[in-house]
Amino acid sequence: MTTWQLSNEAETLTYTLILEDTRLYYAVAYRGTPVIERSPLGIVRADADFTAGLTWIATSDTRVIDETYRMLIGKQSAIAHRGVEQVFTFQNADGALLELAVRAYPDGVAFRYGFPGPAGQTVVVTGETTGFYIPPNGDAWMLPYDKVATWAPAYENEFRQVAIGTAAPEPTGWAFPVICNPNGVWLLLTEAGLDTPFYGIHLEQDAPGGRYRARLPEEPETYGVAPQTATVTLPFHAPWRTFIIGPTAGVAVESSLVYTLSAPSVLADTAWVKPGRVSWSWWSDMNSQMDYHLLVPFVDLAAGLHWEYSLVDYGWHEMRNGAIRDLIAYADARGVGLFLWYNSGGAHNQVLDAGPRDIMNDPARRREEMARLQAWGIKGIKVDFMQSDKQYVMQLYHDILRDAADFKLLVNFHGATVPRGWSRTFPHLLSMEAVAGAEQYWSERFADVAHHLHTIYPYTRNAVGPMDYTPVIFGDAPQKQPHLTTNAHELALSVAFESGLQHFADTPAAYLSQPQGVQDFLKVVPVTWDETRHLAGVPGALLVIARRKGDVWYVAGLNGLTTPQPVAVPLTFLAEGDYTATLIHDGAAPRAFALQSLAVTRAVALTVEMAGRGGFVARICPVGLD
Repeated sequence: MTTWQLSNEAETLTYTLILEDTRLYYAVAYRGTPVIERSPLGIVRADADFTAGLTWIATSDTRVIDETYRMLIGKQSAIAHRGVEQVFTFQNADGALLELAVRAYPDGVAFRYGFPGPAGQTVVVTGETTGFYIPPNGDAWMLPYDKVATWAPAYENEFRQVAIGTAAPEPTGWAFPVICNPNGVWLLLTEAGLDTPFYGIHLEQDAPGGRYRARLPEEPETYGVAPQTATVTLPFHAPWRTFIIGPTAGVAVESSLVYTLSAPSVLADTAWVKPGRVSWSWWSDMNSQMDYHLLVPFVDLAAGLHWEYSLVDYGWHEMRNGAIRDLIAYADARGVGLFLWYNSGGAHNQVLDAGPRDIMNDPARRREEMARLQAWGIKGIKVDFMQSDKQYVMQLYHDILRDAADFKLLVNFHGATVPRGWSRTFPHLLSMEAVAGAEQYWSERFADVAHHLHTIYPYTRNAVGPMDYTPVIFGDAPQKQPHLTTNAHELALSVAFESGLQHFADTPAAYLSQPQGVQDFLKVVPVTWDETRHLAGVPGALLVIARRKGDVWYVAGLNGLTTPQPVAVPLTFLAEGDYTATLIHDGAAPRAFALQSLAVTRAVALTVEMAGRGGFVARICPVGLD
């Protein structure tokens, strides 16, 4: 047996690589505590097997990766990540070469498979034996991978808190990301850097003793249009299998490691990429997007609350009482940009009755349409119904993003996979769905558990990239279940959930009937952040998070319980000086607010009593700034 070890510079995280009986294994430890126990490595091509018969060829010198870059969306705007990397090269019995690149950072480790050559050769990856053996002495918050259906897979199942090693409820297994706490250490497991189209993995159904295994996309995905396998051209690197690790669950909330492991921006000019807040009519009236008169109030809402955009959902091409060009002119006169919805179309898509469709999947029609949208002054597109993690669909994401960049169109994907760092590579990708969001209020079950899920998402789905949940519901729509969360809880979602496009889903009347202080908050709440701090919480019970934009801090608290929960919020993240805090929290009734203005410094703590399913927000400004 031969072993190699790579540790981060602080020597808090160690990745151990093992070659024994011609097979590869690995393990990960945090301050000496096992986080991933000995787990198998291996990948298979149609022409080469790298699961056994391996011999060591070479080990590179340790390379320091000292990288600083900027993000237009995400948890922080300026990211400095310093890590170390080694690349290990092995040869199988037939002489084919496999590289394993390993990186270690302050907040995590990652590895990826690579095929070094010969250059230009095409090979087919048919499977892998990668395992993730997590010590089974803690809990995991996991999402069942969708069974294939008309609307799925789209990562819209319900996260569950289970013991590590619990079998998934369906043969389709568990989805990424996963957060768990083995041996008292917090671990988020996901993928990053799917820079060259490849398949995305999830986890097998059974994990006896915490022995999880990689699972390829489900064969029925794309209804036979595309295979599970991936065809790649050498040299090639697979995505990074990524482990974000730390002493508290907050490491997942604060980490930007998924972006660090992804390719740098392909855009030379990003001045046109402008994240923003969006009004949206579909949630409250599913036919509104096809009627000019019903859309005008949502444009007026965006203009009145100083929001940047309004989204026009499916069927806009068949608009009544006016045409889309009329709405564009109306919105432009009021300083509001428009997004338009598209069905991705294609043979893989069984959603036949929603259009426009069969445009964004067709290269020639896509570019023709994007040129038309650019000429009209449309700011972005919402592309729906991708519904697979096969390479075929991953390629479609990349193709749409590259073409959209040529025509300066912002992008939001729905019916989509989870982010894998693409918003660094393609900064105009501002949001993705891949979540059971507010549209699920048509389900009584969702309404009953939404408060609980809201305190899981920041540690899981939203930890790996922008999340288009469409939050902040104050009223009740005719076709939806009444929300059981308090209105203060709903308002707090605008800060707790990160998305480069924050779609506010309720009606103009619902927002404009709120107290002036709430409306004033909605006028200024940002969607991009310079800094993010996790202050308190655990998935499913509590989240308290602080985000900074310039000199102003926004703090959000969410109660994941049905019973009241007090919280003391230390303000030690503030710089020295005097501040004014505008606190909006639960009132005497679930739909009521209480508003306070407080003088604070970093030496004090905000004490807030959250109602069951309640929450709060605070906007904290240096004295004289606001």
